[in-house]
Amino acid sequence: MNESLNGWAQRNAFGAVVVLVIRGICIAVGLALMVLAVPVALLTPIIPIGLPMGFLGVILVAAASKTLHGYITGFLRQFPWLWTRVRGAFGERDHPAE
Repeated sequence: MNESLNGWAQRNAFGAVVVLVIRGICIAVGLALMVLAVPVALLTPIIPIGLPMGFLGVILVAAASKTLHGYITGFLRQFPWLWTRVRGAFGERDHPAE
């Protein structure tokens, strides 16, 4: 989502509005999931339902927000063992062998 749907938002105004609406919906759903994750986690301590809800909310917000996307990728790059596993989900591609 951070690539603005292959430049669609840069080519015409209709595309910019669609991208704005999609980002707004993703942020709203992501924030709602993060807020709901705390009480659900407290109500279901044996079956961890709140943790995946919280992660999904963070991923949705990070996908829609360029600033948060940068913070999360910067944080993950501090842990190379974790970054190598999840970098494809954040839009980073494997570098060809040199």
